[in-house]
Amino acid sequence: MALDGITLTKVKEDLQKYLPIRINRISETSKTEIVFNVHAGGIRTNLVMSFHSNYNHICLSDKNYTTFSDPSTFVMVLRKYILNGVIHEIGQYDHDRYLLMHVRARNELYDEKEYILSVELMGKYANLILVDDQNRIIDALKKIPPYENTRRTILPGAQFSLPDRQDKLDPFADPDVDLNESLVKQLQGFSKLLENEVRYRLERSSFPEIMELIKNSEKLYLSKVKDAYEFHVIPLTHLNVQYSEWDIQKGFDEIYYEDDEKERIRNIADDLYKVVKRQIKHYSTKIEKLEASYEDALNLDSDKENGDLLYMYSDLDAKGLKEIEITDYEGNKKRIRLDPKLSIKANANRYFKEYQKKRKGKIYIEEQLELARSELTYFESLNEQLSLANYTDALDIKEELGKYGYLRKNSSKNKKKKKISLYQIRIDDHTVTFGKNNIQNAYLSFDYAHSNYTWFHAKGFHGSHVVVDTDKPSEKLIRICANLAAYYSKGRYSSSVPVDYCLVKELKKVKGAKPGFVTFRNYKTIYIDPYEDKELTVSMI
Repeated sequence: MALDGITLTKVKEDLQKYLPIRINRISETSKTEIVFNVHAGGIRTNLVMSFHSNYNHICLSDKNYTTFSDPSTFVMVLRKYILNGVIHEIGQYDHDRYLLMHVRARNELYDEKEYILSVELMGKYANLILVDDQNRIIDALKKIPPYENTRRTILPGAQFSLPDRQDKLDPFADPDVDLNESLVKQLQGFSKLLENEVRYRLERSSFPEIMELIKNSEKLYLSKVKDAYEFHVIPLTHLNVQYSEWDIQKGFDEIYYEDDEKERIRNIADDLYKVVKRQIKHYSTKIEKLEASYEDALNLDSDKENGDLLYMYSDLDAKGLKEIEITDYEGNKKRIRLDPKLSIKANANRYFKEYQKKRKGKIYIEEQLELARSELTYFESLNEQLSLANYTDALDIKEELGKYGYLRKNSSKNKKKKKISLYQIRIDDHTVTFGKNNIQNAYLSFDYAHSNYTWFHAKGFHGSHVVVDTDKPSEKLIRICANLAAYYSKGRYSSSVPVDYCLVKELKKVKGAKPGFVTFRNYKTIYIDPYEDKELTVSMI
C-alpha cells in the first residue's frame, strides 16, 4: 500500500520528537533512495527517504545500508549545501503527502543559511527538492521541465511552488462529512484503504470517535495480505486478518527494508546479469563451434590415408575430375573427392596439408575447449550467486567482474580496501561461517578459516563454502553445515545432494583459476535434502 497523507502526518509528528536533527553524512543506496546519517534525539541513526514510485516513504532506521561509492550529482549538491546542517522544523500542509524540512546550515564563508528540503511522497511523482532562502530551486532528484508540467516546473533556478492544494476538509476539525459521498474526495489525507476501515467501524462508532483514535495514535499497525503489507495508524479490522503493532519508525523498516533492498540489488544486479548472461551465451556458442571443429579434427587420419592412396595412383590423369574411385589397402573400393583444377599428386599434397593443419589444430582446440568450459563454469557460478545475492554480495560480484576486465573498474583514487563480508551462525557454542560469492568463498577458505576448521561444499554444484570452528564437528553440526552448503548452491532444489567435507588444511588453491575454485583431499561425503532453515539466525560480519 502507498503512504497516505494521514499516515504521513503521524510520521511527521513522530519525527518532530527527535528535533533538532543534525545531518552527518548524505549517501544514496539506489537511484530512488537517499540515506542521511543523522544525530537525532541523542542517538546516531539513519533518516531514510525512498522516492520509489510504488513504496516511497520516510523513516528513521538503525539498519545497515550499503551506499554507492560514486555519488550522483544531486547527492553532491546536497552535501555542498546542507551537510553538517540541522533540521530544526518539519512542516506539512493540508495533511498532504509531502513534508517541508527546514534546514539551517553554514555556507563556504561560514554564513548561516536557511534551506528547505521538500520531501514529496506522491507515488510516481515522488521527489526530493532542495530550495534556497530566496525560494528558488537549487536542485532536485527528479527534474521536470515546463513542457512536461506547465503548472510546476522543477529545475535548478526555477521558483519553487508547492504541489497543487486540493479543496478538501480537515478530517480532525469536526467537518461536516457527507457519509453518502466518497470520503477520499471530501477529506484531506484520506486513502481508499482508510475510508474502507472508517466505514467498517461506523457500524459501532461515530466518525469523530474514529478520528480521535487516529489523532491519538502513536503506533503503526501492519496486516499481511497475500505476502504484502497493508498498514495504517489504527488496526485495519475490516481486512479480517491478524495485525501487529509497531513503533512508527520501526514499522516502516519492517514494511519497506526488504523491498528497498530488492530495489538496491536490482539497480546494481541488472547490469551484472546482462554481463554474466552475455558471457554465458558467448562461451556456450564458442564451445559448440569448438566441439564441431574438434569432431572435424578427429578425421585427420582419413585425410592422411586419402593422401597416401592418391600418391599410389599419381600416374593417373584425373585433371578435371571431382571424384575418383580407387582400391584401398584392404582391397575395398573407395571414392575420394578431388579438386578438378589439380593433378592427382597435387590433390594428395592438399590432403597431407589438411592432415598437418588438423593435427596441430586438434591440440589448440583441446586447449581452447578446456579454457571455454572453465569460463562457462565460472559465469554459471556467478549467475547462481546473483540469484541469492543481497546488495553487499552483488557489490562483491561487481568488483570481481571489474578486476577481470568484464566491467569498467572504479577509477576513483585513494580507494579504501573494501572489507569482505561473511555470514555467521552460532550453534551449540560453535560458529558456522559461510560465503555467498567467489570473493567471499576465497577469503573464507584461505584467509579467515583456521587450518583445523572443517570445510563443506556441495559436490558438483556452484555454491557456498562453509566452515565450522572445530576439527571434530558433531553429527548435528555436520548436517547443519552440509545443509547450508547445499541450500546456497545450484542444487538447492534437488534432493540427496552430495556435500564433501574435510579439514581446511586439506584445501589447495587452483593455480591461475578464478577466486573460489579449490582442490582438496582426504574428504568425506554426506548426502542432504536441502531446505531453508528459518530457525537459524544469520548475521553478517
